[in-house]
Amino acid sequence: MPGRILAIVGVAAALVLGAVLVAGSASSDDPAPRSTVARVQLPAVDADDLQSELGPLPEPEQASRVDLGKPALLTGFDLRGPSAGLAFDFADGRLLWRRNATSQRPIASLTKMMTGLLAVERLTPGDRVAITRAADQVGGSRMAGLRAGRTVRAETLLKGLMISSSNNAAVALAVAGAGSERAWVRFMNRRAKLLGLRCTKYVDPHGLNPRDRSCAADLAVLAIRAMAEPRIARIARKRATRVWPGAGRRLTLRTTNHLLREHYPGAIGLKTGFTNAAGSCLVAVIERGSRRIGIVLLNDRNPWRSARRVTQAAVRAGILPRA
Repeated sequence: MPGRILAIVGVAAALVLGAVLVAGSASSDDPAPRSTVARVQLPAVDADDLQSELGPLPEPEQASRVDLGKPALLTGFDLRGPSAGLAFDFADGRLLWRRNATSQRPIASLTKMMTGLLAVERLTPGDRVAITRAADQVGGSRMAGLRAGRTVRAETLLKGLMISSSNNAAVALAVAGAGSERAWVRFMNRRAKLLGLRCTKYVDPHGLNPRDRSCAADLAVLAIRAMAEPRIARIARKRATRVWPGAGRRLTLRTTNHLLREHYPGAIGLKTGFTNAAGSCLVAVIERGSRRIGIVLLNDRNPWRSARRVTQAAVRAGILPRA
């Protein structure tokens, strides 16, 4: 399968033989030749079959997780909107604010952050993905034009996943990346384990099932990893984009992130979610100058207002510059 890492498991330990070096993202979603795939040698992973199956972990340039062991920097700040949440500084993982940060909850389409992370590792931008009947029939938010039997570029599906939160794009990527949704979910949970996510459990690639669960602390770690992937970071900040669904006319995908829609100063991502079980959820990333903060909000009636309040508090504390 394109983009997949090959591994041979020995009697004593797993040895990684190769990995796919992802080529740069194409500038158009029109049909194009498949990207060139280069093979690079990786060091063996110490007795870890999970890593050999999933490939190299993306390493963030700065912090890799949030430090929950220290007091929050936004002292006296109170945010009652979300049932759970967390804000942090991307530079060093400093905790800015927290509420029930390790409480496990349904996360709706925030699940798609993990699907996106695995997709960029296992599929190159130009890989052709066949739309299966399962992708064609999944409910909830959908990307138009993804009919069973068509083939679509992986990057087009990644845009549908991260911009318009398309469930059919999530299923198509999952089947292309692992052969089936069930196998993809196993990869998702194995990657969660490798990242040290202690309260995260996935049952599907899109988040429709209320048993897709995580906590604000784990989602902060996942946000850091996702933003370290250039393809995800580039897509997540788009308000809208034009794509070609494999046949017919080009389509316009519009973001579900109201901070981006409303041109909120510094908003550059990342993912929204909503189901009746999870409520409205948001992982927001705000960047001003050289400073960047992440905000995780779970089951919040108005996550956009809450994200603005956190940002304003960070400005008052000198953590972020004014817009």
